[in-house]
Amino acid sequence: MRQMPLEVLRRLRRHELADVKKAFAEAVARETAAETALGQKHQQLLMEQKLASDPTADDEAVEAFSRWLPVGQRAISEAQEKCRQAAMDRDCIRSALLMAQAALKAVEKLEEKQRGEIQQHLLRKEQAALDELALRQRSLN
Repeated sequence: MRQMPLEVLRRLRRHELADVKKAFAEAVARETAAETALGQKHQQLLMEQKLASDPTADDEAVEAFSRWLPVGQRAISEAQEKCRQAAMDRDCIRSALLMAQAALKAVEKLEEKQRGEIQQHLLRKEQAALDELALRQRSLN
């Protein structure tokens, strides 16, 4: 069976849209994981700070916290950067998703227009056949 070019294009656009949807879901998952990791880093900082500021904590605990603090802050900064990058990736893929949806919709509208044109052509042919039949009947009478 011969396929129409728009049918092939529609199938291609649907596959493209499915791929972009999958990529978007993965980007959202990466962003969620990055936000979770950032939350854990913040919680760890708060826990370490609480332990060091406990009135029963000795000097060793306070010194350990002061040594750990730059490491913890660096980990938070890195986690924040990962969140920022994940959000940018998600936004970029979201744009691609919107473009893929628009491309599919455009093909579907073209198909609809083409079906309408074909229908109009068939109706004109049918009307022409009816007109010819009417002329023949008149000429016979």
